[in-house]
Amino acid sequence: MNSPEVRKALHIPDNLPPWDICSDKITTTYNKIYGNMTPFIKKIIENQVRVLLYYGDTDMACNFMMGQQFSSKLGLRRQLNKTPWKFDKQIAGFKTQYRGLTFLTVRGAGHMAPQWRAPEMFYVFEQFLLNHPI
Repeated sequence: MNSPEVRKALHIPDNLPPWDICSDKITTTYNKIYGNMTPFIKKIIENQVRVLLYYGDTDMACNFMMGQQFSSKLGLRRQLNKTPWKFDKQIAGFKTQYRGLTFLTVRGAGHMAPQWRAPEMFYVFEQFLLNHPI
């Protein structure tokens, strides 16, 4: 992300600092505009757009328990109770299916699940986009 070619391709001005995976400056100065995303998620689902929420199961900052609680409090009809999903014949996490929303945990990943579990997440995204079961 910091190579000159990539920065140029992404039109990142030269005066901006180098990219970093986590930034203390952003963490300490970021102001949230919305405290509750429930109305937005509900509106998306009401407009027939499926939603995928995924959480790594080793993340203590953005932990899956918050996501699980958020999903269950949306009031959507549950279609599939918590059940394992598999990748390469191994349990890769757990999923709960609601009307319009899939809640998924990713075993052994933090909140950067696509970075930590790239093959598993590629599979998840592909299945989700094709509207196939995960």
